[in-house]
Amino acid sequence: MRNSVSAFAVFSFIIFLTTTSFGQDNKYIRKNDNAPVIQYTTDRCYSRSILVTDSVVYTANSNGTLYASHKKNKTHVNLLKNKKFEEMRDLALSNGEIIGMQSGSYGVLARTNGQQFLGYIAPGSLWVGTFLDGMDIKGQAGFMMGDPKDGIFSLFHSVDGGKTWKPCEGKVAAFEKEAGFAASGTNVQVLNDSTFYFVSGGLKSRFFKTENKGKTWEITSLPYMGNESTGAFSICMLSKKVGVIVGGDYANPDLSMNTCFYTTDGGKFWLNAEIQTRGYRSCVIHVNGIFYSCGTNGIDYSIDNGVTWIPFANGEYFALASDGTSLYATMKGGQYKIMGLASKK
Repeated sequence: MRNSVSAFAVFSFIIFLTTTSFGQDNKYIRKNDNAPVIQYTTDRCYSRSILVTDSVVYTANSNGTLYASHKKNKTHVNLLKNKKFEEMRDLALSNGEIIGMQSGSYGVLARTNGQQFLGYIAPGSLWVGTFLDGMDIKGQAGFMMGDPKDGIFSLFHSVDGGKTWKPCEGKVAAFEKEAGFAASGTNVQVLNDSTFYFVSGGLKSRFFKTENKGKTWEITSLPYMGNESTGAFSICMLSKKVGVIVGGDYANPDLSMNTCFYTTDGGKFWLNAEIQTRGYRSCVIHVNGIFYSCGTNGIDYSIDNGVTWIPFANGEYFALASDGTSLYATMKGGQYKIMGLASKK
């Protein structure tokens, strides 16, 4: 009798959770299906990185453009007009300037003031032939990583907000066919002046942490299945203890097993989410106490630091950003969508 009562209670609790979750799912998905879509260019491109300020939305695009979309007058300007770039993969705001990172044969950083092109940073001299994967700048501290060369990850740091860069002192060897995924510019992170992170994927997937600007590195293996399309794509650490990693298999985007892991001890151990995202995810960010993660089959959110995920929007998305009041998600066809944020209630 005791076991029967317990089983009934558990069954009822599961029904309650399921009903509650579906209620939340339907509320946000239904609303976000009709959320505003901004067409910032008619070019056939999409943005793997988006940056939002109070008045402007910046997008770094697959066709080598960098657009500034002005919120008030709804104009859209290519800041790299008449400049020939390959794919732009990442953006950073530093000292009032926007820095765009090109992933291609030369690996160029482009400077703009939000209105026009200002010039190049280390145009190939420091990382010629390096495929750059991600860049992050916080204050005057900058960190950037690229795919391995001669079996060593390409790691660079800046102490002047990205004006100048130099290689990190600590060398990190890569496994065969291990590299970074330049999917949304969020496979790297600067937490503070000396603490940087990056994640890798491919036949081997790992988490890397330095607390001394790249002089030494702590490394943890991640339990993603090893093939060329799988691994960790994005990281978001809230603190030195708490963080989330998302990824999966971009060749099988609806596979929802082992897509998200979370840590509460600074990355020594990564735990599998109890309720996963709905598939492969290329970007994860944190806004007002909530994590959001996007991929080619939708957006999910988590109010418990990555332990469980709830569907938020359907559709195909590449990168996320927020101004604190809305969520911006890039789409195919030179578009991004603007959605209201979720509630923790």
